[in-house]
Amino acid sequence: MLWHQYDISITLLVIKLLGSPDDSSLGFLRSDNARRYVRQLPQYPKQHFSARFSQMSQGAIDLLEKMLVFDPSKRITVEEALCHPYLKSLHDINDEPICARPFNFDFEQPSFTEVNIKELIWRESVKFNPDPTH
Repeated sequence: MLWHQYDISITLLVIKLLGSPDDSSLGFLRSDNARRYVRQLPQYPKQHFSARFSQMSQGAIDLLEKMLVFDPSKRITVEEALCHPYLKSLHDINDEPICARPFNFDFEQPSFTEVNIKELIWRESVKFNPDPTH
């Protein structure tokens, strides 16, 4: 339940900043349930980044607006971001190799059975209370 409330809070913060997405911005969502969920959230207008982040330079705001887009296919790419004028002083084409294929992080998401999870919880609890008789 806590994660669910955390997810809702993060989602609302993003929507309050970017504004409520229109249907064309939700096309990347594969789940009808996810699209329905986002559509039922309160409607918010997009905030003007220059007003919201008045302490930031125009270059930083421009880059931020290009990165913070609902639809991933409409976001600036990493290569485009590295070439953005805001990052010019940090950009070195010779020190920025492009990965030929995406990283695979499947090892971080092992599939657990209910029995595995119970065992992990038991082991973790024993660490905090090694003597189970108390």
